[in-house]
Amino acid sequence: MTWLLRIILACTGVVAGWFVPHDDIGYTIIQFVVFLLMILAASVLVLYRQRLISIFTRSSTPKR
Repeated sequence: MTWLLRIILACTGVVAGWFVPHDDIGYTIIQFVVFLLMILAASVLVLYRQRLISIFTRSSTPKR
């Protein structure tokens, strides 16, 4: 489980590095916010996966 969190935090470090320099005081705060947003997005995807699959695999013919 810790290796998964390390991978996620490495990715959030890259994304946070796009917005603030690594040696800035707010870097860890930005990294934590990005981490929370990634966890939120993953939770939404898991929660609504069946609905999303049905939306994207729906045929193009209209329903009657």
